[in-house]
Amino acid sequence: MREAELKEALQQELGGVAMGEGLKNKIRQGAAERKPRQLRTCIAVSAAAVILGGTTAFAGYRMLNQVQINGEVLPELDSMEIVKMNEPEAAADENGLIDKDYRDYSRLKEELGTKLLDSELSQDNPYMLCRLYTDPDSFAIITVDNFILGDTDGYRFLEEENRYAYEQGEVYSSPVSLKADLILSELQMAVGWDTEYLGMSRFVESYTSEQGYKVNILEDMAEGVNPQDYVSKKTAIFVAGGIRYTLSGRVPMDVMKEIVDTMQ
Repeated sequence: MREAELKEALQQELGGVAMGEGLKNKIRQGAAERKPRQLRTCIAVSAAAVILGGTTAFAGYRMLNQVQINGEVLPELDSMEIVKMNEPEAAADENGLIDKDYRDYSRLKEELGTKLLDSELSQDNPYMLCRLYTDPDSFAIITVDNFILGDTDGYRFLEEENRYAYEQGEVYSSPVSLKADLILSELQMAVGWDTEYLGMSRFVESYTSEQGYKVNILEDMAEGVNPQDYVSKKTAIFVAGGIRYTLSGRVPMDVMKEIVDTMQ
């Protein structure tokens, strides 16, 4: 589809969008950890551009896939690209969305047939909780809780909450989680995929990893003065092979950078 035709189609799709300040504020408040609603993400992201940016759906067309923190646009990362993915073996809901759990990152990678980064630090880890959320035509979001355990210990599965409890280590105050955002279609690529972090977080630095990834580092902030034994949550965001990755966990800054360097 040509650019002009694509713009016209999406503008028609969004032409009736009108929201009051109350709904806008709710969206802003939930943007940091928002999950896709039950609608096509290409349209959802466009609507978010209209609501949060106060501009047309295509104002972000020339500056795709921004990462922001409390309204501050962070340094540009490498470009996201359209990637290919096998449709997972799972039934879609009435909106064409698939939500599937995996206990094995290797199995997830094998089923999707997509080149996804991994780390030598994640090997032989029985406590991962993997999840795929996708409209197989447009986007995919992969999350892996407990991706890297470090020196955390005492893992106990809480079935009612579908998560593991753990004991923090001397270096790792929490395990490190992984998220991967995949663009699967030209339409989603044209719309882009902006991400905004809100709340008690701050931008720390941008740097280039050993592999050549452009990396942005964020950090959470405790109210008042951080106690000496408090380890803040670090978030590292980078793009590799057209896929946007997010690593997060309560570890020292140098440890988070070392983890990024293991991602291959």
